Amino acid sequence: MTAHSDSPDQRGAPPAADARRLFGLARGYLGGLLLATLMMLIGGAIGLATPLVAGRVVDAALVDSDSGALNRIVLGLLGLFAALGIVAFLEHWLIRRTGARLLLDLRTRVFDHLLTLSPVYFNERPTGELLSRLGTDLTLVQASLTRQIPGGIQALLRFAGTLIILLVIQTRLTLVALVVVPPVVLVAIYYGRRLEKLSREERDATADAGARSEETLAGIRTVQAFQQESSESGAYAAHLASLLGIQFRNAKVEGAFGGMVQFSAFSAFAVVLWYGGRLMLEGQLTPGELTSFLLYTFSIAVSVGTLGALYAALRELRGASARIFEILDTRSDIADGSQTLQSCEGRIEIEKLDFEYASSGRPALRDLSFSVSPGETIGLVGPSGSGKSTLFSLLLRFYDPTRGSLRIDGHELRDLRLADLRRQIGIVPQDIFLHSGTVAENLRFGDPLASDARLEEAAARAGALEFIEQLGEGFQTRVGQRGIRLSGGERQRLAIARAFLRDPRILLLDEATSALDPDSERIVARALAELMQDRTTLVIAHRLVTARRADRILVLEDGHIVGAGTHDQLFASNELYARYWTLQSLEDLEPALEDPEPNH
Repeated sequence: MTAHSDSPDQRGAPPAADARRLFGLARGYLGGLLLATLMMLIGGAIGLATPLVAGRVVDAALVDSDSGALNRIVLGLLGLFAALGIVAFLEHWLIRRTGARLLLDLRTRVFDHLLTLSPVYFNERPTGELLSRLGTDLTLVQASLTRQIPGGIQALLRFAGTLIILLVIQTRLTLVALVVVPPVVLVAIYYGRRLEKLSREERDATADAGARSEETLAGIRTVQAFQQESSESGAYAAHLASLLGIQFRNAKVEGAFGGMVQFSAFSAFAVVLWYGGRLMLEGQLTPGELTSFLLYTFSIAVSVGTLGALYAALRELRGASARIFEILDTRSDIADGSQTLQSCEGRIEIEKLDFEYASSGRPALRDLSFSVSPGETIGLVGPSGSGKSTLFSLLLRFYDPTRGSLRIDGHELRDLRLADLRRQIGIVPQDIFLHSGTVAENLRFGDPLASDARLEEAAARAGALEFIEQLGEGFQTRVGQRGIRLSGGERQRLAIARAFLRDPRILLLDEATSALDPDSERIVARALAELMQDRTTLVIAHRLVTARRADRILVLEDGHIVGAGTHDQLFASNELYARYWTLQSLEDLEPALEDPEPNH
């Protein structure tokens, strides 16, 4: 069961997106972009007028010897530059403002789409790689759409306007100036393709390094406990060395491209200077006209260089945007149903259920059939890998069965709206997820609209209120990344409080009291007993003493039910259950029981 995409995997160089789709990303920001582009065009028009005015300054001084005209022309030139400064400010302000909003929108759009994908998508992709797409790739797309492309439009129009002016001033000299164009175009095409490939490799290497560092820092306690700092440092250094090699090659290609453009531009400038000097000697060109021509030639060289750089940038943009579209084109393998489920009795029916993880090659559940009545508590026991957690994932529709039927209140889970289904289910997992935010923010995962009074009530019922009040800022205390500032038992009690706030019809408990000390366990056990009243509850019981409280116990092995009944029935008839019970020390667990029963 895997999320699917219309594009190949990101490592396989996904096909570049078409221009219409690329510009579609900026459709909502066309007003700001067009206004900024207008400012660019006005600035470009002022730039086109500047060489003409500069040429008149030279002629007024050298040919006409007219100081009055010289003063007037220079004042006019200063006025042009003042207007250019105002236009440049407006252009920069509009571009930065529009670019920031566009980047925010793109990141929100991609992140929101990621949240719709099923867990299997994230199992197959390192977190660091996805963060790279949200960061580096989106920044590159934003910069191209808001800066490079409008700048390229300005360069193209400046080139066309300059060319027209040059043809009017001196046709033969214009043809000489255009010598710069063919080599720059050829260089841009050649190096643009190489830059696109190297840019993609650099982004992939950056993502790999980020993924490695993210994994290492997330497991810093394990790294330090096993004294693997040097090993992890070496592994990260190897990723950085690979990235550095790619960056060196990228710098070499970019440098060669820039050097060729510079050489072509200044060579054309030298040829124009030589040929223009000859035309002056022949009396066909004034000093002012030659000055204007040289400035226009320089403008052409800059415009062609900008267009060459734009071509290379567009190649990079195509690669980066393809990685973004690869995410946006991915559709979750869990399709949302259409049936609503406003209320729920909590009846669960499972019939001939099979499930196999795509990467495992063996069934996780096979021919599983049982039903749960509303309000009944079922204990699930069995060795690791027997399918207990997989069953929870199927009930939450993180995955869909390979075969068979899974129903709640007679409704196939595939047919129900995901939001309605998950609203009826509360889960207390063994691996507790907490944001780095406040206690209150984490509790409101259960109910975003819960009042402060309800938070306190839920915390009290979960046995968490006392330790929360002892924290520095109570419910407003920040718990740190993944709740690092709290003990395992405290994190688990917050998860139980979230379940109280959720007030679900179906409870999924993954050994919900396993991390608590005996005193806290007794308090939470009573709270859970209250929470479980009149609710359908499935409990994964790693400790069989927990399973004894269930109305019925299912024993799973290799994804199949090998026993069902009460504790006494299974102890007498099921070899696997009896062996597990014997191996576990009931004597150590009895303090947590409210009603200890004699040992067998």
